[in-house]
Amino acid sequence: MGNYYLKKRTPYEVGMSKEILGKIDKIVLKAIEDGITPGAVVLVAKDGVIVKEKAYGWRQKYDMGKELSNPLPMKVDTIFDLASVTKVMGTTQAIMKLVYENRLKVTDKVVEFIPEFGQNGKEDITISDLLTHTSGLPAWKPIYYHASNSKDSLKYICALHLEYKPGTNRKYSDIGFMVLGYVIEIITGKRLDVYLREEIYLPLGMKNTLFNPFKYLENPRDKVAATSWGNPYEYKMIKEKNVYQVEENINEWNKWRNYTLIGEANDGNCFYANEGIAGHAGLFSTVSDLAVLGQLMLNGGEYLGIKLYSKEVIEEFTSPKSAPSSWNAYKYGYGWEIARKDYMGDFSSSRTYGHSGFTGTQVIFDPEYNLQIIVLTNRQNNGLNEKGEYFSTFNLSREISNIVYESIRGI
Repeated sequence: MGNYYLKKRTPYEVGMSKEILGKIDKIVLKAIEDGITPGAVVLVAKDGVIVKEKAYGWRQKYDMGKELSNPLPMKVDTIFDLASVTKVMGTTQAIMKLVYENRLKVTDKVVEFIPEFGQNGKEDITISDLLTHTSGLPAWKPIYYHASNSKDSLKYICALHLEYKPGTNRKYSDIGFMVLGYVIEIITGKRLDVYLREEIYLPLGMKNTLFNPFKYLENPRDKVAATSWGNPYEYKMIKEKNVYQVEENINEWNKWRNYTLIGEANDGNCFYANEGIAGHAGLFSTVSDLAVLGQLMLNGGEYLGIKLYSKEVIEEFTSPKSAPSSWNAYKYGYGWEIARKDYMGDFSSSRTYGHSGFTGTQVIFDPEYNLQIIVLTNRQNNGLNEKGEYFSTFNLSREISNIVYESIRGI
């Protein structure tokens, strides 16, 4: 680890082939042509050198299923709804900082901060359990059926029953990260968006990393990529009950958005139940902003004289944690996904960490090569496919990653 600062130079200066990196263009354009996503922005940086930063396609192609006569072009500074990438570029960043400042330990029990959480078997759940998705909390519930603000959402979560005994299994849980967001707010005395913006993003110059873009940006519709046509996938999840076994009836709630989402969190529990600010989703950003935070981590926790946490904290959070599980085929650190070849690439090192988001976003950081690959798409703006799903951008991300590693001399 060293103090590298982002700058644009030629790939040759960091031992990479410009010609091979050029193959990325063909891969992304093919994905757009195949209807995987209407657009994308890709950033690749090695040793602090941004060797590629390019926009492709459209930031909005459709409006509620109708193709625009003049689609809006994607730009390198387009702001994306990060969805679950919020978990690592937002919530986990705050947890890492608080751990470094000795204001929190991963072994702390949630009830030390939220006493009312200790109901129905949840009294011994730790911060570590939440970070590793081993708490026993459900993966997802339509909390917006029961709450319209964060206070009531927390009350609903506190009353939930567990699906398994903490530590005996691993089940990816949005709800667990919602709780982490509430813990951060209680420790810091600030809403999650304010704390992250004031203590992490703005000091690092990340002005376009924020929750609720309409609150901070002028003309956000000119800067933010469009996502879904309302919330058709969540509607389907509740109506058909074939993704999650939910008790709620589709006819018992009728506040579905009937317009194309631009600058509003796609995630229903974030938008409807938490005022657009949540620990699991709702963060918006650009590739260049995310690259700053990515380089800070690759540097060992410091960037341009600003130190958020130590390299020891990074190593603790990005090293695989064991957990009994028949379900989980992937490794997790604290918050971070580790060495997932399906979107991180076939040649990424065993130390690679990152995360993906439901809107079609991927961040990949490989400390072995001081390398970061950021692939942001707005796949949802193409609508659901014939199977009632959104096309995955994992293959696109993996292929881009493979080209990046191929371009590094000696690979």
